[in-house]
Amino acid sequence: MLIKLNLANLIISAFLASTTFAKKAKVYTKCNQPGQIVLTFDDGPNPDTTPIALEVLEKYKIKATFFINGQNYGDLDNDPESVAIVKKAYAAGHDIGSHTYFHKDLFSALEDDTLKENIDDMASKIESIIGVKPAYFRPPSGNGGYEESDPTRKEMNDLIQEYLGERGYSIIMWGTDTRDWEYKENVDKVIENLNQQLADPKVSFKTHSFITLLHDVHPTTVNIVLEEVIEYIKSLGYNFVSLSECIGVSPYQGVSNDVNHNFNNNSTSTENNNSTNPPSENSTNTPSNNNGTTSNSNNNNTITNGNSTDNGNKNVPSSATTLHYSVLFTVFAVLISLFL
Repeated sequence: MLIKLNLANLIISAFLASTTFAKKAKVYTKCNQPGQIVLTFDDGPNPDTTPIALEVLEKYKIKATFFINGQNYGDLDNDPESVAIVKKAYAAGHDIGSHTYFHKDLFSALEDDTLKENIDDMASKIESIIGVKPAYFRPPSGNGGYEESDPTRKEMNDLIQEYLGERGYSIIMWGTDTRDWEYKENVDKVIENLNQQLADPKVSFKTHSFITLLHDVHPTTVNIVLEEVIEYIKSLGYNFVSLSECIGVSPYQGVSNDVNHNFNNNSTSTENNNSTNPPSENSTNTPSNNNGTTSNSNNNNTITNGNSTDNGNKNVPSSATTLHYSVLFTVFAVLISLFL
């Protein structure tokens, strides 16, 4: 009887350990220090527009972050020029983050079981191009990064953030949005939208910081909007910094935050791209996909869950799958113990 009780205690302990939730990926919308602002771009690379964005950033000596897709405006599987643009951005000192392989909304990816191909396979693709695995992730349309009150959406959020946390990601949202995908060349509307956050009477570079959303896949963004936005933000007194300086987290897994963007291994930078690269993903407090359809989301406040380290295994099952197996195993073990 004593042996049976001890075994039962061990099984219960194992069950409690197996059902402990993994740490969620931390969500960022702002910098650690006031006065800082970061430029981030979604949906590239675009061989027709991204090179222009890189030229503008070089002109102003700004280091930005590019959240890229495997297949969207560019094609990292079949187009050498798209690959070369990613290498060029990395070599110039810009950070490269993941935006899923197919610009897939993560709620949809969770439902149709395509998280692995959109998250894990994209990490492998980026690593094959620049030699390091990304630690920054931006969810298309923001789903998975917002705080959610609806129970169903909150549960999906939790699963997504655990999945990303297990793989060593930080989720990068935004604190202000240009909505450049919607307003195109209407710079006044872009500035007006920025001012919803930046021109608030209670907001100042002395007290606030921002991560800004643009898209390097639209010609109007790289040719018109980007410089206007930079000049306007500078006029407000903000200092442009890299995302790694902003949040104090390395852009790449297993690499210190003072990473030197050089190509070693098999990712040598050998490209000369003269085409342009416009941004293309829509988002504000109610972001939309790259086709301009708006999704229903809540706010974009920072979520303060702990970040976890990457296990480095593409084939690790999701938290939900692991939990299901743990429960089944535990029930089976308890039944056996009753007959010992």
